[in-house]
Amino acid sequence: MKFAKIFLVRHGEVVNKKNIQYGYLPVPLSQKGKKEAKKVGLFLKKKGVAAIFASPMKRTQQTAKIISRVVANGKINVQIEKNLRESGLGHFLEGLTPEQVRQKYPKIIRAYYRQPAKLKTGETLAKMADRMLKAIQKGIKKYPGQNLVFVSHRDPILAALLKISKRSFNDLHQVKHYCGTGSVLEIDLIGKRLVNKNF
Repeated sequence: MKFAKIFLVRHGEVVNKKNIQYGYLPVPLSQKGKKEAKKVGLFLKKKGVAAIFASPMKRTQQTAKIISRVVANGKINVQIEKNLRESGLGHFLEGLTPEQVRQKYPKIIRAYYRQPAKLKTGETLAKMADRMLKAIQKGIKKYPGQNLVFVSHRDPILAALLKISKRSFNDLHQVKHYCGTGSVLEIDLIGKRLVNKNF
């Protein structure tokens, strides 16, 4: 039986002086975010990474390229995978400050924090999890039995982990690992089975 590691990485901190929901906006990494990405690269350096996939967003692309530089002097090309993209809700709320979001969409925000499994605005967590797992399985098929890195965003990463663990999507805000910027969450690939040991 083959054993491998799947590393789910959240992008580094971004430049967001206006404190807005940045969704699909092309926001760059801050200096802190670049340092976070470098730290992730150092952690992954001895993990035998075969490939790096990243969502199309600027922040994930930057994070992935820094990781590649640290891990393999840039010799691992970053592969763009659209299914690793930011959440549909993030895209829907794009450009708004937290206060504007609360004033304009109070019911949506209440649902997001209380019963996120029922939220359909932009995209459901179930659909988010499915596309994330589709991207992961695509990578596994391309690089069987090898250690892989997927650079994505908080909610998509947590949605995928909840599905792997067979937990309710309502646990989105109750998980052990918050998945802050520059986080690395490991999944074990045992044969064809994905195992989440994070929570």
